[in-house]
Amino acid sequence: MPPKAYEPPQALTTLQQFVLIAVLLLGGFGTLYGAQSLKWERVPMQGGASEDVVYLPSSLALKASTLGVLPFGADLIFIRAHAYFLKHMDSDRIFSWLDSYVMAAIALDPDNRELYHWAATNVRLGQEIDERILGISNRYAEMGIARFPDDPRFYEMIAFNQYFELRPRLRTRELELSSQLHKAQGDLRSSLLAEVTQLRQRRYDLERSTLENYTVAAMLPGSSVNPLMLVNLYVRQDEAAAATQLTRALFADAPPEARESLLNNLENIGQKGVAAELRAIEERHRAEMPYVSETLFDLIGSADSVRVPSDWNELGRAIDDAKSSLEGRTGPVPAVPSVTGSAPVTMPEEGSP
Repeated sequence: MPPKAYEPPQALTTLQQFVLIAVLLLGGFGTLYGAQSLKWERVPMQGGASEDVVYLPSSLALKASTLGVLPFGADLIFIRAHAYFLKHMDSDRIFSWLDSYVMAAIALDPDNRELYHWAATNVRLGQEIDERILGISNRYAEMGIARFPDDPRFYEMIAFNQYFELRPRLRTRELELSSQLHKAQGDLRSSLLAEVTQLRQRRYDLERSTLENYTVAAMLPGSSVNPLMLVNLYVRQDEAAAATQLTRALFADAPPEARESLLNNLENIGQKGVAAELRAIEERHRAEMPYVSETLFDLIGSADSVRVPSDWNELGRAIDDAKSSLEGRTGPVPAVPSVTGSAPVTMPEEGSP
């Protein structure tokens, strides 16, 4: 059969054109409506609470599901806790399930110290800080101390929450009640007086606990506590003797820019002799052994008063000095055979008994 001749495509009819235009318009409007509906759905999330449906099995089920690889399971839950925190940080800032995630991760891997520090830090973010939030943050930090008593960050966290977050709230409430106390009479005055006394005692206990936690943190390796700030806290609490002892303990490890301020503090609280002593030690260290740390220099002693005898013949003198020192502190001590004046101690020659 001969091939058919080429026939040009027929033009669309009016009805077909109308249908095509309607489909294109409906598709475009549908796309715009879908994009707008997503924006409408985000609006209530910015002002209200979004409901979460979270299912976390028991710790026993979680341990069984990880097939014994507990740190890996804890890391997965930790990642999910991060995602949960960021989601609500960007929306309603209500973290109802954060504690459940953290406790589930800790149950699987209690030796991950970053879990405790992350939880204690982030639970305070994105919301109004009150006593309940501070209590939760301190609870995580106390759990970290129970597992890692050598980590200064947990002591610093608790001390910061106590002194710079909770203490101002107690102080403000105490001042408000004190102002009302001058105008009150009768039973109301007695009630206000009891509440003011309770708040004041609580504040005193809080300040004492703050000093203890900051002091422990400052003595641990890797601490970021400013020694000058800590000594100032002791001075504000009228603890001049404790401030002096703390300055002695922290002076060797304090940064150079903080040392002069520490010495000035000692002079301001009437401890000029201690300040002069520390200055003299610093100068001797710089002049005699700048190549060793000041802590090691304090242990070795200066060249003028070597604490370790450099010669066996000096052993007797060292014993006599120790006896004199003890007698001056505690009275006479039992006699110790003295080797002063005895023949020099010599090493046996090679081959002789």
